[in-house]
Amino acid sequence: MKNLIITGVRRIGYEVAKELLKEGYKLAVVYKTSKDKAEALTKFGEVLLIQADLTIPDTWDFIVEESVKHFGEIHGFLHLASPYARKGVLETKREDFYEHFVPIAEAFFFISQRLYPIFMKNEENIKGRIIAFGDWAIDCPYRDYSAYFVAKGALHTAVKVLAKEFAPHILVNCIAPGPVLKAENYTDEQWEKILKRTPLRREVPLKDVVNAVKYLLSVEGITGEIIRLDGGRHLAGTGV
Repeated sequence: MKNLIITGVRRIGYEVAKELLKEGYKLAVVYKTSKDKAEALTKFGEVLLIQADLTIPDTWDFIVEESVKHFGEIHGFLHLASPYARKGVLETKREDFYEHFVPIAEAFFFISQRLYPIFMKNEENIKGRIIAFGDWAIDCPYRDYSAYFVAKGALHTAVKVLAKEFAPHILVNCIAPGPVLKAENYTDEQWEKILKRTPLRREVPLKDVVNAVKYLLSVEGITGEIIRLDGGRHLAGTGV
């Protein structure tokens, strides 16, 4: 049985967690405010609920310690938690920057660091798998999300750094989704414009994201990879 830690289950993370539970995985589910979504997952399998604010460094140790206390062995870490606040670059303040950077990039790095010795106790040759969720638009960011994109860019770099540092027994990869679910601050009209600029002209199916996660949880020959699941959006760019 595989025991995983997953952060962020309000949107895509909920669907990923649900399907993994159905496959028999056991999950330590880390949430900040989405208690209802986290609790809803308990009907699909064994879940340890951990309420934590990833902007507070002390919670990183707490998450790992509680997960190990409950499950014993930990085999993987999925990091989906991500603020996504819109603000013009000239209005962006230091607190806006760190409200994104700390939970997206810093928490990922240090939770992974703390999990390394836990993973290394596992008997398998591949002792642990880490999967981050980045963003397809890192190479062509759109306007008014500067704090978010700086943080996601750091996350992509952290994936590559940790993949090299943790080799050969721990695999570290990243999924960079495109238009999967409409952002809550987008109108239907804005969403349709985004889909029209996407070469495949449709949303990326949630099942594709789930299948990509399952693949990275089973593969043995990929590390340091950024997998874009964006319907070809990177070919068209942001258009702004």
